[in-house]
Amino acid sequence: MAGRQEKKPGVGEQGEGFLLQAVELGVHRRLMLPSVSESSLAGAGWYAAQQMSTSSRMLGIDAGATLCKLALSCERPQTALIPSTHFDAVRQQIERWRPDRILATGGRAKQLGERVAGLEPRWVSEVDAWARGASVLARRQGLELPPRYVLVSLGTGTSVLEVRGDKGTRIGGTALGGGTLVGLGRMLLQAGSFQELTQLARRGDRRKVDLLVGDIYSDGRAPLPPQVTASNFGKLASTRDVDLAHALMGLLGENIALICSALARLHGLETVVFGGSTLNDNPTLEQTLELSTRALGQRPHFLGTAAFCGALGAAALGEV
Repeated sequence: MAGRQEKKPGVGEQGEGFLLQAVELGVHRRLMLPSVSESSLAGAGWYAAQQMSTSSRMLGIDAGATLCKLALSCERPQTALIPSTHFDAVRQQIERWRPDRILATGGRAKQLGERVAGLEPRWVSEVDAWARGASVLARRQGLELPPRYVLVSLGTGTSVLEVRGDKGTRIGGTALGGGTLVGLGRMLLQAGSFQELTQLARRGDRRKVDLLVGDIYSDGRAPLPPQVTASNFGKLASTRDVDLAHALMGLLGENIALICSALARLHGLETVVFGGSTLNDNPTLEQTLELSTRALGQRPHFLGTAAFCGALGAAALGEV
């Protein structure tokens, strides 16, 4: 409950237990989030997501460094993901949907131009769009968030916001993100896509790649549990693609969790909410974030239809 005081989890025995789980094989439990299914539209990396009902006809666009996310709020709502390198495809989809208003956010939003489908887009703050979108998605999930919490946008990089109600303020971030995974995956594994990398990671065991505390302290006198990561990629006993992919997710997840938990503590916050396209069909990363965040003393939550948080928030801002 929003006003209910809950006992804050510590980083003692309970936290150590979560750290142990975070490096165990078979941690890829899928949380029950709304699904995202591939669209029948060919080419340009299209996806259609869960429909969401509303009586208005607003189009929210979140144009990021890698993906352009579209959310149409109308009687039969629709969402789509299109690579940010395909703005012609974005404009074509807008013309098909024929919205009454367009609200755009994100670093590449200006590439839409001054007019699209006969409409002049209204530019909205990315921080405000994400804060509003998180509120919208949380209500649809039946997730009751506290008045103040940390909101994490996992995209090409990672932004960290403090949210108060529907208002957000950026409090930090990191260059670690989906772009890191794709770049390292291409270099190390010749993985052709983000989807290929996430599929490989599901089948891997990063304990064969990462150096663990137990590998260093063989006498059992370690200051930390033996299964805690001492050095990412520090062992490299296996160079199988699946194990390397799993280790990449661990490298990203553990370090993002550390940064977000530190920022949460700095601002006196206990709840960390994760969203963004890097979590799409990526249970390995989601599980690492969940276990690591809990081990560090915060309460993690994950937004369903996570990629569309900013786009949905932009559309919602058009209804006020």
